[in-house]
This record gives sequence, structure tokens and C-alpha cells, in this order.
Amino acid sequence: MANFTFDFDLADDLDDDFDLIPAPSQINSETKTEPALSHEAALFSEVSVSELLDAVPESISYSPLHIPIVSGRAPVALARRDLFDARLQVISQEGADDEDKTGALDFLAAPSDLVPGVYEGGLKTWECSVDLAECLEAQAAKEGEDWVKGKRVLELGCGTAVPTLVLLHQLFAALATSEEKASIETHIHLQDYNRSVLELVTLPNILLVWYMSPLSSAYRASQPDLPDDADPQTPGELSFPSEFKQAFLDTLSRHHIYLRFFSGSWDGLDVNVIWGSNPTPDPSSKGPWKTKYDVVLTSETIYRTDSLPALLRALRHASLGAPSLTEDATTELVEKTANISLCGDIEVSKTSLCLVAAKVLYFGVGGGVEAFVKAVEDQKLGTAETVWERKEGVGRRVMRILWR
Repeated sequence: MANFTFDFDLADDLDDDFDLIPAPSQINSETKTEPALSHEAALFSEVSVSELLDAVPESISYSPLHIPIVSGRAPVALARRDLFDARLQVISQEGADDEDKTGALDFLAAPSDLVPGVYEGGLKTWECSVDLAECLEAQAAKEGEDWVKGKRVLELGCGTAVPTLVLLHQLFAALATSEEKASIETHIHLQDYNRSVLELVTLPNILLVWYMSPLSSAYRASQPDLPDDADPQTPGELSFPSEFKQAFLDTLSRHHIYLRFFSGSWDGLDVNVIWGSNPTPDPSSKGPWKTKYDVVLTSETIYRTDSLPALLRALRHASLGAPSLTEDATTELVEKTANISLCGDIEVSKTSLCLVAAKVLYFGVGGGVEAFVKAVEDQKLGTAETVWERKEGVGRRVMRILWR
């Protein structure tokens, strides 16, 4: 099967002021000796949308992030919260423990933005998340803006959630132009190791994508101080009164979009628990219904080799469905394929589309594409195919994983 390579200069289209920094290729090896967070603090748990909305400040500042496109489509501009604004929120938080506040500020100012086991770099936007977003734009060019409607999506290690923002940008645009009332459910789940990342950047960025979309037009029209048209290409500030939050929730409800957020270690991710009484039927299997996702995404998460087992397990179970206590585990070893194109004539797994974006090598910590692919294939878990690649400098790739 052919690999598709796109060699062009991303850096020319990215503004340094957006705090978009290279993937962690110069992580100091000494960071591996940092003390790990306590087991209790790293437990995998759900954070409700209402809790995250309560944590949103009165207003935030934002700047545009441009997603370079090679498929002939117009470039996509996303409004994204400024890093300095998130830092100011941490400084101004009332009631926060002084030690915790100091630690959070240290993370925000850290050159590597990484303290393994404590803080995993989610507040900044990493290059490979933009690479992955570009592939998702290419998918929309082939399948239509509404290609993600009705699907179950999971982004692991989401951070600023750029790939998910692109999916929501596509979905909101498609829903705004559709004459049919959306009755099909779309589930989008996001996970990050740090709950504070979900509060400071993940949800605020999702709110920005909604506000900049046509679906917020009724809310904008109801607010005399707001412009008729929102422009994600212009830096600005946005306030979040209760009316804003309610209008956002009403949009999700009206279009049957279900957002869920999770924090903590991948070790605790259990798709059977997440989906509970709402599993997905698997027509290709004679066995029980599977609890799985249609689209599984992750970027800049393979830099630590010691975390690969947990990541591989999470990705594979999310893509195939985790075996239940009564299910024969051998049924999980069947490879399923179909013909849906991505970034060219690339086949996508019938069970899921699993994309991993990463630096070819992360200097100082031993992780990278080679170690990841070796872990996947040596354990006979599946195969990894390159669907996007940049060879200039320290290379970057987007891989599609076909799980067995």
C-alpha cells in the first residue's frame, strides 16, 4: 500500500506569537527523574461539562491558529486561547493553594513544558497536532464536512485539542447549512492527563470554535455589543456570560452532540465503563456488542517509551472495543478493514480510524516513531502505516494504526 508524503514548510504559515512550539525534541533527560504525581492524583476520572463551564473565567483573549491545507481547500483559521491569558488566570485564581499555584506557573513557564508523571505539556500547542488537523481537513475534503456526524470520537492527550477543534469546525459548518434536523448522535470525548488543562485551554478553545461558527449567530444577534460576524483570524477577547454558556449547551442538545471530558492516566481508561449502557453494535462480529470509537486521535504522546504500554492499550481498546470479562479475548484479534479514503487512497479500518501524529525522534528521552512502531508490531498488536510525512529538519509523521 502506498505512502503519501507531503514535503512543505509548515513553519512559514505559523506565527511564533501563538506559542506554537516544536514537538518536544529537546526534552532534557533529567526530566525523567522528576517525582511522579501520587497515584490518587493521576486516577482516570470524568470531568463534567458543567464543572468545566463553572471554571471558565469571565473573559479570555485569543489569537488565530492557521491550519495549512494541501488539498485545495481554503486555509482554516481557528481561534485559540492565548497562553499568556491562561497564565494570568492561574495567577488570579482565588482560593488556590499557594504551592499548587506556584507549581502551575512553573509548568507554564517551563522551557520543555513537560514534567513526566506530573504535567504532560497540554497547555501549549505542539506542531504534530497541527499535522493531524491537516489530515482531518483532507478527510473532510473527500468525504464532506459532515463526515464526522454520527461518529464517536476520542482524542487522547488532547491538550489544546487542535484536531478536535478542526472536527468541530467542520461539524458546526455542516450543521449550519443542512436543511435536515440532526437526529443522529455525535459523541466527542477528550482526555488529558491534567484536569487543569481541560479547564484552562481545552474547553475554552471549544467554546471559541462554537462562537466563531454560524451556529452561534442567534446568540450573537441577541447581544447588542457583539458583531454580527465573528472573525477567527483577528485576535480579540470574548466574554462568557451565563447566556453564552446556555446558548452553547442548547446548540449541543439541539444537534445531539455529546461532549465528555476525562483526566488522569491512560492506565485507568476503560471503554466499557465509559460507554456503559450505550454500546455500539458491531455488525462484523457474531459476538457481543462492542464498546468502541469510530475515530481515535492522538498527537505528541509517544515521547516516553515507558508510557507506551498504557497508550497502546488505550488506543487499541478504544479502536476495537475492550473485551468484557465473559468475552473470548481471541475475538479481539480479528483485523477488520473497509474502503474509506484518507489523505489519498488510504484504506481506513472498518472498526475505527486511528491516527497517531508524532516526531520521528524525541531527543533525550528515547521515544519516537521507530520505538512506537516497534512496540505495535513486535507485540503483533497491528501495523502502522504513514499517511503524512514531513522530512525537513527533525521529521514528523502521521500514522494510521490498523489494530488486530
